[in-house]
Parts: sequence; C-alpha cells; structure tokens
Amino acid sequence: MPELPEVDSYRTGLDKMIKRWKLKGGRSIWQKACIDDFSIVKNQKIKGFDRRGKYLIINLSRNHIIIHLRMTGRIDVGFETPKYTTVEFDFENGQKMCLVDYRKFGRVWIVDDPDTIVNHLGIEPLSSKFTLKKFNELIGKRSGTIKPLLLNQAFIAGIGNYLADEILFRSSIHPLRKANTLKHKEIKELYNSIKYVIKKSIDYGGTTFLTFRGPEGKKGEFWKKLQVFRKTGEPCPHCKSPIKRIVVGQRGTHYCENKQKL
Repeated sequence: MPELPEVDSYRTGLDKMIKRWKLKGGRSIWQKACIDDFSIVKNQKIKGFDRRGKYLIINLSRNHIIIHLRMTGRIDVGFETPKYTTVEFDFENGQKMCLVDYRKFGRVWIVDDPDTIVNHLGIEPLSSKFTLKKFNELIGKRSGTIKPLLLNQAFIAGIGNYLADEILFRSSIHPLRKANTLKHKEIKELYNSIKYVIKKSIDYGGTTFLTFRGPEGKKGEFWKKLQVFRKTGEPCPHCKSPIKRIVVGQRGTHYCENKQKL
C-alpha cells in the first residue's frame, strides 16, 4: 500500500504538473470507485494539493477531490486512459488524470469539506504539532502492542507496514513490545525515528514494491535503503544476525532479534 511518502510525492509532483488546470468533467469507469456527482467539478480549476495521512486532497475552486490509493492504486496524467483505470478526470487541454488500480480498492470522493472524509485521522508526524511532548502524551494513554499502534491511522496518520518495520528497527524496539513498557529514552528514540524514516523515504520519492510510480512515472527509490523490511534471512546491517519475519496484527513484520529484544 502507498504510505505517507508515496502520497506526498503525488502532492508535490502534481502541484508542479497540473496546478491551475481547468476540469471539464470526469467519470467512474468502475462505479464503486467513486459514487459522487462528477458534474460538480466542471469548470473548476485546481488550486493546489494537500495530504492527510495516506489521503491526497486536491483543492479546486470551490470543492475538493480526495483520493485514497489503498493497496495498488496510482495516479497517471496524460492523453490516454491507461488499462485498469477506475476513475478519470478530464481537463480542458485534452489530458486526463486517472486513478489506475488493477485490484480496484482505491477510492475517490468529491466533497465540499475534506474533514467529512479525513477527520478520523490522528496527528500528522511531520507537522509542527507533532512534538516529543505531544508524542509522550499520546503514547502514555496506550497499552497495546507497538507495531499495530503505529499502524493505527487514528493514532498517527500515514504510517504503513514498511515504515513501521523500519522505524522500529532504527529505534531498537521489538514489534511485540507493549507501548506502556517503553522507557522515556525509548519513546524519544521512537519519536526521532518516526520523523527520520518518513523524511528519508520522501527524499527518495517513496518506495516501489509493485505498482507505485510517482507523478512523472518514476519508481520510488527508498527500497534501496530499507534495513529490514522484506529482508527475511538476510544479515542485519547492525549485527549480521539473520532478519526474522513474524506476523503481528495480521501483518508480516521484519526485525532483528538481537538489536530489537523483547
């Protein structure tokens, strides 16, 4: 699933590509992908882009288009409609913006207020509000297992499976640790790792595992920097012990049992 860095690459890339373009309409090629009235967007210009967690928010003259890529979605811009397109928007210049998703999990909304879709999300990990003090307050109220907690979008918005594994590895925290057992020093390290790993992934354009391509068709390059995710049996870059894989909260989880002790 595209996570915060991948969606952020669309936010910044599309802003350079299609800002101020005027829409003339759109349609759902696969009906369940968007059930809203596409006539709303006619003659509206794209004013800019925001992101909340894994949701891309496209700000129009009066309304907003919100896109969630789910597992395998990507956004293409061009004159053709790619195979597996589920939703497309038409611009006056003849080009299209398409949600391309062969598994058909991605969703699009056309709304007056983005909060109707994204108000359930937790704090943004790169926002000025996400301070160490705030993180201590948030985690101090939790007693669950740390890996599922990081994946909980109502806790922190935008962290998915690969980010969580890399964050916990850098923090030297076992994915099965209970949040309420973390010492102050570990919480600080986890906080710093959340910000570091997300920023580093953004710097490399996110990570491509299967279908993700950035706005210009480029693959995300952060996969070259992954330390543990999907590296089962490979030597840990810290201690050379083999990377282990377990299932935590129904998600494949990768860690070093020597560096991340339970």
